[in-house]
Amino acid sequence: MKQIVVSFSGGRTSAYLCSLIKKLHPTAVFVFMDTGAEHPATYDFVKQCNDYFELNLVCLRADVSMTQGIGVGYRVVDINEIGDDLQPWRDMCAKYGTPYIHGAFCTDRMKTTPFKKYADDTFGRNNYTTILGIRVDEPKRLRARDGFSYLADISDFEKQDVLDWWAKMPFDLQIPEHLGNCVFCIKKGINKIALAAKDEPQLADKFIKMINSDDVRIVETRKEPSNTMYRQRMSLESIIDLYAEMPRDKLIKTLRSTFETGSCSESCEAFAEQMDLAL
Repeated sequence: MKQIVVSFSGGRTSAYLCSLIKKLHPTAVFVFMDTGAEHPATYDFVKQCNDYFELNLVCLRADVSMTQGIGVGYRVVDINEIGDDLQPWRDMCAKYGTPYIHGAFCTDRMKTTPFKKYADDTFGRNNYTTILGIRVDEPKRLRARDGFSYLADISDFEKQDVLDWWAKMPFDLQIPEHLGNCVFCIKKGINKIALAAKDEPQLADKFIKMINSDDVRIVETRKEPSNTMYRQRMSLESIIDLYAEMPRDKLIKTLRSTFETGSCSESCEAFAEQMDLAL
């Protein structure tokens, strides 16, 4: 039987998946990919899940060689080393430049590739099954693919079911949807980014300083400045300026989805971009 490996994103649905798999497959391995850019509350939640469900979580960070021609590797870190220091982002940007909305390579560099290399090295290529926290109410993301399985294969829980389940637990992810990890994800709409910056100005300042650091590689073939990463060719600074005068309650009303702490879209799943490409 192939080794079961669960990709734990740090979100509620993914954590619920971990709780099920731990019961069904006690020898399963649980892996968390740390980008260094998640919300502090996410790191608290990850550690709580590890303790409560006894996951013995394997925590990985991207190991980025500055030598051209050598791809991203992985580094196993202690769970007490994970946190919002942005180091994987710094390393990635130093070699590859900044990701942007039409070149969102960040998930691949910091999550998917390190995860796969770790699993290949540890269990052998094609000797494991990766399980992702994709629910039955996410049909567009559910695609049959060799080596992958989903929460939907073992549970009929939809989004609200997951929220109700967590409501009965002694702890929960204390994070609203717009602060979903990574906090300033380039795939978010600019209104969510603006709201995140209003709510977490210190995190925004730290992220801006990192993006504008002299260590960030300038890619000469790129048409836009390196800090232009978001939709409508905007930088985090320009988004903050654009919404500076808008009251927070009015900004919340511009969001398409319901503003609630209980949203299950707080996380960026490893392999997510590959699932999208399979559509």
